[in-house]
Amino acid sequence: MSRETYSASELAAYRQVQALAYRAVESVRKTLSPGITEKEAAKRIDAAIREEGGSSFFHYGFAWFGDRTAFRGFKRPLSFRHLGKGEGILPHFGGDFQPSGRRLEEGMAVILDVAPSFEGRSADIGYSFCFGKNEEHERAMASLEVYRESILRGVFAERTLGEIYREVDEMIHDAGYVNCHAVYPEGVLGHKVGRLPAYNLPGGRFYGFPLQTFAYLLPQMATARLPWNSKHSPLWGERSEYRAEPGLWAVEPHIGKIYSGRNSTASFGVKWEEILVVTDSTAYWLDEDLPHVRGWKKTHPGKKESKSQKSKSGKKIKVPA
Repeated sequence: MSRETYSASELAAYRQVQALAYRAVESVRKTLSPGITEKEAAKRIDAAIREEGGSSFFHYGFAWFGDRTAFRGFKRPLSFRHLGKGEGILPHFGGDFQPSGRRLEEGMAVILDVAPSFEGRSADIGYSFCFGKNEEHERAMASLEVYRESILRGVFAERTLGEIYREVDEMIHDAGYVNCHAVYPEGVLGHKVGRLPAYNLPGGRFYGFPLQTFAYLLPQMATARLPWNSKHSPLWGERSEYRAEPGLWAVEPHIGKIYSGRNSTASFGVKWEEILVVTDSTAYWLDEDLPHVRGWKKTHPGKKESKSQKSKSGKKIKVPA
């Protein structure tokens, strides 16, 4: 897989795209009302992106309500290990993930997810909230903060992506939740984002993705499967036994509570997704002014500022105190 490096001005442009995506989903949140379907909400996300001047996507808008935010009953697509075992293969997302006719009700968990692309520069974000009051949902949202800290620490400790993934998985289970991102294609905790090829050409739509996204990811995935080049991949999975390569990584820890029987509809999931910048000498979150980060700051306003530490190879990083 090719290493990707970005200038300060390019990173500023990606930061603007990411901020724009969050503004779009926050604006859609304000328009939601009881009875609206996931399909209608997803269309509003795409419309909000276009109102901001966007015309292309890394992936179009997704919306999930209620127990669908926990991917309850979903099957994981794009898993070569599961070929022939009833799960099938699709180029990225399967039908379960597509916005459905599920209607919004008071107290439901909501996840809005979109990845706009401006002049080929892509950002992928996930935005969780509850439509109404739900204390269990609030506790889950608060618990997401630790993963942001531990993931960054792991990168700076030069641990492999697989080691970081498994640590996050253990933390999720210790906290009493289930790992929902394990249901994503290849069960990824994250994936590379970057500059899409041929972004100014019509890309169509296939399972929520334009062809340009496949043109960006699939060659890297194919190269990673070669025996002599198995140390790299644009996907951050449980078996990614290599360190994060320089570039932009969309990281998306997704946890949930899944109930059975009569309480099954009470199942819910929460997540955040944002860009992690990795270079030869450092790593950091692209933006510290995002909705979920602001929410955590409100819950502990007196938290100490981050301090500088060094990685094993001497890299400096600011990590939470």
